[in-house]
Amino acid sequence: MTYENLCDEINSDKTGLAKGYAIKFLQDMICYVRNSKNKFDDLINNDLKLFKSIEAEILERKKPQDGDFVEYSEGKFARISRIHQDGNIQLSNKIGVYVSEGGYSEASGCTYDSEIVDIERTRLVLKNLTPTSKTMIGCCWTFSEGISGANRGVNYNIKFKVWLLG
Repeated sequence: MTYENLCDEINSDKTGLAKGYAIKFLQDMICYVRNSKNKFDDLINNDLKLFKSIEAEILERKKPQDGDFVEYSEGKFARISRIHQDGNIQLSNKIGVYVSEGGYSEASGCTYDSEIVDIERTRLVLKNLTPTSKTMIGCCWTFSEGISGANRGVNYNIKFKVWLLG
């Protein structure tokens, strides 16, 4: 597959996943190593299955985790960016969320968001969070095909739980 063909495949992908890869990774995997459109489709399908599996496991979790959303005021949401050992939590909308099989998630980046100012910090405790039936779409990333390595990260949007801050 040529680079031009690869770009056409990326732009015509209806799932949106193809644009979540590093172009260098796709070039290496599709143009040089696997060199076929079928392999491109297989890669996309395998990673979509991986994200679906991770999403299902995340939605089954019984406790708040990094990446979940918190409604902290009427119609205002932020993501859990850090859960401290003492039960205090931090919220941010400026994080990256790594996810993997087993429903594991970990936030990185700006775990303290100075733009979330209309909330009393003393309320940010795990015991003040109650589950809701809501979910929200959030961006996350994992390693393509579950194999870690340079340039193998792929971004995608999946559902995360929403917790209500009491």
